Amino acid sequence: MNRIKKISYSCLSVMLVSAIFTSTSFAEKLPNLPVTFKSGAGTISENIIYVGLGTAGKSWYKLDLNSSKKQWERIADFPGTPRDQAIALELNNDIYIFGGAGKENENSETISALTDVYRYSPKENKWEKINTRAPYGLVGHTGVSINNDQAIILGGVNQQIFDGYFVDLNRTKSNESENKKIISDYFNKPAEGYFFNRNIMEYNAENNQWRLLGITPFNGTAGSALAYNGNKITLINGEIKPGLRTSEVQTATLKNTQLQWDSVAQKLPDPTPNQPQDGLAGAFSGYSMHTLLVAGGANFPGAQANYAQQHYFAHQGLEKTWHKEIYGFINNQWKVIGELPLPLGYGVTVSYDNSLYLIGGETNKGEAVNSVITLTMKDKQLIIE
Repeated sequence: MNRIKKISYSCLSVMLVSAIFTSTSFAEKLPNLPVTFKSGAGTISENIIYVGLGTAGKSWYKLDLNSSKKQWERIADFPGTPRDQAIALELNNDIYIFGGAGKENENSETISALTDVYRYSPKENKWEKINTRAPYGLVGHTGVSINNDQAIILGGVNQQIFDGYFVDLNRTKSNESENKKIISDYFNKPAEGYFFNRNIMEYNAENNQWRLLGITPFNGTAGSALAYNGNKITLINGEIKPGLRTSEVQTATLKNTQLQWDSVAQKLPDPTPNQPQDGLAGAFSGYSMHTLLVAGGANFPGAQANYAQQHYFAHQGLEKTWHKEIYGFINNQWKVIGELPLPLGYGVTVSYDNSLYLIGGETNKGEAVNSVITLTMKDKQLIIE
């Protein structure tokens, strides 16, 4: 029998009740991936989960939730260059891959913020490159399918600044002092100096066209988590410059293909009474039983305090920290309602049948994992499998 951790919470308090263990299954436990997997992409289509890229290289895998025997199966390899931080979205029952950080071709010396788009046909087990380019380089971006044909893509780095940094590093790789200066100059700027993307893009798979839907009324972010429910889009934390996260949670209502943002941002609470909230990048997020959950992610504790003192290289000398906390938005308030079995971030979240599957990711020191963790809300309890 699966061993399940069941955590109850009070509707009026963030205090956690002691964990209870039970052998009664609330959500189906999925097998681990056949490979360790982080910084990749994934989605679900017709109850079949698809994941690939990142540390999986060009490999892709699927798991059929309709099958009585749940197992990961290898599918056709990705035809483009390997990449991290691409996103995968389902459109018209096909899987679309947008951008990522990788080499433009096999002869490229440095990585770039890629603009290419690929489509996978599950029926044919076949990939093809789409004859289009995103209007901006896509790294650190996030997105969501809003109907069968259309997707919204938000955030991400500035392509010229991102690409230029790696070109400069490559150019100075034989000169240690100059190379260190490149790194220092790159990080020692205020958030506004990175020009993270504030444009809201729409991609229409039916006519293969891009459209600008507007501009976010807040700083662009990279590595944000995103959740979509009904007509509500929630953008959770993310970097506002390399090494510095925001703790803000931005919410918008989708109306007539336009996003109307709430005038006041929410904020995640402190993870513990003695640890200020420094925001998260690479967190997992999604809805279970109409409750928005945010789990894991990573940051540099102390970076926000440094930045407030105008130390713009805010994470210099700080230790990157991966987190276990699970936050729930309950009664219009964010609360810490549980913990993951291990610190984790930069994996894939898939929502299915009122549960969230947290697939892969990285843990302490950036070590990739192959685990699949299930989160389910039931009767005001968080079930962790």
